[in-house]
Amino acid sequence: MNSALNVKGIILRAFEQFRLKSCVDFKPRGSEYHFISAQKNRGCSSHVGRSSKYGQPLSIGNYCDHIGIVEHEFLHALGIWHEQSRYDRDECVTIVWKNIKCGHERNFVKVSHSTTLGFPYDYSSVLHDSERSFSKGKGPTIITKQPEYQKMIGQRLKMSPQDALMLNKLYRCSKCVS
Repeated sequence: MNSALNVKGIILRAFEQFRLKSCVDFKPRGSEYHFISAQKNRGCSSHVGRSSKYGQPLSIGNYCDHIGIVEHEFLHALGIWHEQSRYDRDECVTIVWKNIKCGHERNFVKVSHSTTLGFPYDYSSVLHDSERSFSKGKGPTIITKQPEYQKMIGQRLKMSPQDALMLNKLYRCSKCVS
C-alpha cells in the first residue's frame, strides 16, 4: 500500500539516515530558491544534481515506498550518479546492450563528467541497478566481472557505507560513518 502517510514516513526515515550518516540535513522549504520537491508522479526518479534554477522535482511514485529507493533518488538529487555509469565501470561490470528495453539505454551510459571521488567500484551501492534493470526479459542487463557480486547489485535496503562516505566527501562533511 502506497498511502501518502506511509510514503511520508519512509521519506522521513530516509532523512534520518542522511542526518546520522552525513552532514546533509533536510528541512521544510522556506523561501529558498533551490529545493527538492518530493512528488508522487509515475515511478521513482530524480535528475542528478541541481537540475533547474528553482525547485527540483523528485518522484516517489507507486512501488517506490522503500527506504533504499528513497535514498537512491535523493542521492541522485544531491549529485551522485548510478554506480554502473562510472567512467571506469568496464573494469567491474559488462553492460548487455541487446537486453536493454528500447528507450532506457541512458541508464547505462558512462558519464564522463561523473566522479568516483577516489573510491573503488561499489557493488553494494544503493545507486547500483540490479542485474535485470530495464531488461527486455531476455536476460541480464548488467553482468559483474566477479560472479560472487552478481546477486548483490541492485540492493535497495539502505545506503552502503561507501555511499555515505562519497556523500560526505562531496559535501565536505567531517562526520564518520559507522
